[in-house]
Amino acid sequence: MATYPQNPFSTTACDRSAAAAYLTRIKLPHALLDAPPTLELLSQLFLAQLESVPKDTSALHATAAAWDGPSIPIVLASNYPGMPVGTASSDLIVKESRGAFCFSINSLGENPLTHPLGWHWGTMTHEILVVDWEGSDGRFLVDGAWGPWNQPVPIKLEDGNVVPGLNSFEAFQVRYEDLPLSPWMPKPIDNIKGWTLSRYIPQVGTKIAYPITEETPGYWTPLFHFLPISIPVLDFALYHHFSATHDLASFSHFWLITKVIPNSGGARRSMMYTDKEGMPRKAKVYTTGGEESNGSQEGRDVEWVDMETGPMKAYLRQNFWK
Repeated sequence: MATYPQNPFSTTACDRSAAAAYLTRIKLPHALLDAPPTLELLSQLFLAQLESVPKDTSALHATAAAWDGPSIPIVLASNYPGMPVGTASSDLIVKESRGAFCFSINSLGENPLTHPLGWHWGTMTHEILVVDWEGSDGRFLVDGAWGPWNQPVPIKLEDGNVVPGLNSFEAFQVRYEDLPLSPWMPKPIDNIKGWTLSRYIPQVGTKIAYPITEETPGYWTPLFHFLPISIPVLDFALYHHFSATHDLASFSHFWLITKVIPNSGGARRSMMYTDKEGMPRKAKVYTTGGEESNGSQEGRDVEWVDMETGPMKAYLRQNFWK
C-alpha cells in the first residue's frame, strides 16, 4: 500500500529542554519556563525573538561547506533547496545562532500538551502565529519573521484594534475584512473575510497622536492579510516551494537579513542585495526606524559588505548571527 513520504515540514513538539535551549538563544532566563502565560510574557518573548533571531535568507544562497571553506563569491539561489524547515530550521537557529524566514521561524514547535505530534499546518505565501492560552481574553497576532516594518508587539485580533509600536512614529492595526485590493485588481468571485495587519506611516517629523483619525497626518498601509485556517501539510510544502525554492520564487533572487536592534525603540538593522548588471557585488547594510528616525523611512548608518563568504561571514558573526 502506498504511503505519503516522510513529512519534513512538521516539527516535534516543543518540550521543556527545547524551550530552555530557545530561551538561551533569545537571551532570556530559564525561570520563564515556569512563568504563567500572560500578555506581558508573550510581549517579552516576542521582542526578544525579534532582537535575537534575524529574518535571514542566506541559507538559500550559500551552503554550510561554503561558509567553512576559503572565501568564494556568493551566488544567489545557489543552495537548492536551501532553507531548512522543521527540526533542521531549529538547529540552524538555536545551535548555529543564525536566522531563517517565516516558514522556518514561525513553525518552531508546538505545545506538547495540546499538539503532542507537533506542528502540521501552514498558511499561504507568508506564515504568522496566532497565540492564545487558557484564561486569555482573546487571540493575539505575533510574527517573528516579516522583516522590515515588522510589528514588534502582540496585537489582539479585534476588528479595528490599534496598538502603538516601540516609538512615537509607529502604530499597527488589525481589521477583519475582505482581502484589500487596489482599484485595478480583479475581485475574487468568492471572498472570505480575513485579518489585515496594517502599519501607520506618519508625516515625517510628526509623532502619532491617538486616536488616529482621518485628520491625522499620515496613512495606513497594509502589510499582509491572512485567514486563520488549517490546511493540509502537502499544501504547506507547495507554498514553501513557491516562496523559497522555485525558479520564480522571490526569495531566490534577493538577499535579506534583518533584525531589531536591542534597546533601540524599535530601530532595525537590515542587509539587502540583488544582482544588478554593472553594479558592484556588495550588500547594503542600513538602519531604519526607532525614535531617531523621526518618522522617516530612509536608511541611515550605511555600510557595504562584499558578497563573498569570507568577509560576509565575519560581518554576520559580528552583527547578526549572535
